[in-house]
Amino acid sequence: MTSLRLRLVIGFMLVSVPAMLASAFIAAKLISSVFEDNVGHWLRETSRFFRLEIVEAVQEAQRVAGVIGHRLERSADDVKMQRTVEREFAVLNSVGYDLIAIYRPGGEIIFSSRPFSAIGALPTTTGQGLFKIAADGQRWLMAGAVQAITINGQPANILVGSWLDDNYLGGIKVVTSLEVTLFSDFDGKLEAIMQTHGDKPTAVPRDIKARLDAGEDEIFDPGAGDGAYRAVYSGFRGIDGKLAALSFIGLRSEAGLLEQLGRERLFLGIFLLGSFIAVLVGSLMSGVLVRPLRALTRGVRAIAAGDFGQRVPIGGGREIAELAAGFNGMAEQLGKLRELETELRRRDRLSALGQAAMVIAHEVRNPLGIIKTSTEVVRNRARLGGAEEKMLGYVIDEVRRIETLMREFLDFAQPRPLVLSPLPLRNVIERVAAIAAPELARRGIALRIDDESEGAEVAGDADQLHQACLNLVLNAMDAMPMGGTIFARVAAGADTVSLTIRDEGAGVPEAIRAEVFNPFFTTKAKGTGLGLAKVQSVAAAHGGSAICESEPGKGAAFTLVLPRAGKGEDA
Repeated sequence: MTSLRLRLVIGFMLVSVPAMLASAFIAAKLISSVFEDNVGHWLRETSRFFRLEIVEAVQEAQRVAGVIGHRLERSADDVKMQRTVEREFAVLNSVGYDLIAIYRPGGEIIFSSRPFSAIGALPTTTGQGLFKIAADGQRWLMAGAVQAITINGQPANILVGSWLDDNYLGGIKVVTSLEVTLFSDFDGKLEAIMQTHGDKPTAVPRDIKARLDAGEDEIFDPGAGDGAYRAVYSGFRGIDGKLAALSFIGLRSEAGLLEQLGRERLFLGIFLLGSFIAVLVGSLMSGVLVRPLRALTRGVRAIAAGDFGQRVPIGGGREIAELAAGFNGMAEQLGKLRELETELRRRDRLSALGQAAMVIAHEVRNPLGIIKTSTEVVRNRARLGGAEEKMLGYVIDEVRRIETLMREFLDFAQPRPLVLSPLPLRNVIERVAAIAAPELARRGIALRIDDESEGAEVAGDADQLHQACLNLVLNAMDAMPMGGTIFARVAAGADTVSLTIRDEGAGVPEAIRAEVFNPFFTTKAKGTGLGLAKVQSVAAAHGGSAICESEPGKGAAFTLVLPRAGKGEDA
């Protein structure tokens, strides 16, 4: 069974492994592809969020510039305008605006919150976007807006904006594996003006910059920084419509689980996990398949050892169930054949015994008759002393005992034909009780009869049933030398009527229980061993059986089971 189970597991593996290899490869590839797509989508959304922050800053600057311009246009004189400018500049500085300026179309600065110079020409019309500004000794990229106004009948422009610095990164800094860098294009060179981490910024490839210059807004690069990042590049236009800045938003490759594993390791892991599951399932399935076969193997071994009562559970699929049912049927038939063989052998022995008994009776009875007659003549005619008279009496008694034994042999070997008539078994046991009453009283034994048969009858030979019941009662009496009670119980079933004789003796040892019905088997010093054999012979002649049941120290019970007589059956 172990070899069969191993072969089943190997066969299951041979079938499942190729499919598992293909499935693991496809799964690894799909998982990697889905991960790549999800990372790319997330980076694009992060880039759009960052862009939106800058766009909102530009739009807000446009609204602020419009409000200030409207208030300045309503100022009646230069003094009032001066106070308005100072007040508005103070408020805007407090809320984070880095530069507020009023200038003429020619570039003349009228008012300014700080000294500055524009890198490139300042616009003279209303607009918004990114501005390149030099202030405080360094160059800045500013998100701002210009509002064209009229002051005292003269055209002017209001410039409002804030530097693009680390304040715009906000919650993006929390994601430690995310690298965000904003590059500004100063004189054709990219300069990092905003960065989430202090590391050296990742260089922007020339082809990426060229594509953004050409008008693309967003580019995804899965191998940015020589494969160190998955990144999205986005371009930002200045007030003049040219590329003023570009952002780099990248996720480190080693940050993801799939990157740490690698596609090959992922494939190997899926394959090993799938193979383990396949082996486990194959082992369980093989166990389910082999279990009925193992039961059949045990059953075959038991049958080979002579245990024809062995049965196997029916299950394990239709074919296995049919095999188990066939095995059980075969075992039942073999058991019946074994019983039939045993019965045939017993009948052969009884037949041989009958023939031997007839020869012995023929050869022994005549000499016994001569010995008995001669002994009686000598004792009657001769004048013998008391001792000789006593010895001749012993001879005559032993001759008579031998004649009785020979008669029992002949009755057992050649029973007379049955004379059947309907009769209740209660009548049989009551007749035995009446005959055995004096002996029962002498031994101090009571015979108790319980009739639960409700008058059920059997078709039996009254004399032979009487002899069988008498033998059972005599055996029960011999089993109780100190007295006691014999229980006789008559019961009826749908097809049988039984008579059970139970004593209170020592019981029948289990070692000899199967032999008590064999002819000439006895445990008595002077027994012939034919009493219980006769009981079984009578039961078999009536189509019934004799059963012995016993528990050590609790007596023995012998049951005579006979077929129930049919209604209207005649003698």
